[in-house]
Amino acid sequence: MIKVVGGKYRTRNLEVPPHLEVPSKSIVRTGMMNALSMDLSGSVCLDLFAGSGALGIEALSRGAKFCYFADLDGTSADVIRKNLMTLKENNAKVIHSDFAGVLKNYNDKYDIVFLDPPYAMKDVYKDVPRFLIENDRLSPNGVVVLEYEGEIETPKELFSRVREYHYGRTKVMILWR
Repeated sequence: MIKVVGGKYRTRNLEVPPHLEVPSKSIVRTGMMNALSMDLSGSVCLDLFAGSGALGIEALSRGAKFCYFADLDGTSADVIRKNLMTLKENNAKVIHSDFAGVLKNYNDKYDIVFLDPPYAMKDVYKDVPRFLIENDRLSPNGVVVLEYEGEIETPKELFSRVREYHYGRTKVMILWR
């Protein structure tokens, strides 16, 4: 179990899929949401590689209008649905699909995209932000949030502002369009 760290669901417990070894730590989620505080209100979010749904639920808790949760793992999708039902949160859609399928089949425009893949999937950090920009899937003031360890390659040049945060070995990069 992990707890929601802020907003209307603050202190509520979230179930974590049993196979999820490293859910986003509360200090990382707090830092992310604080950095995004001006962008959250009324936003439409996409939580790719959602796991427990903690990042998207934090965004909903702090004023996001809607969140799509995507995960290829069926157990993760079920856990996210359960967490949303427990919170009585209806402004969400859980998609049981890989990230490429979501990007290909859902043509929505997103204000905030959370990208927290298994850390070994290094290409995702450069390919997904590029896809979002090149296919006009990120709103004009959109934000992409990357959580990672080690070094990654990103298309920073496509964004107007970039901030990096460090929480021990975990790093967060926020790319503003």
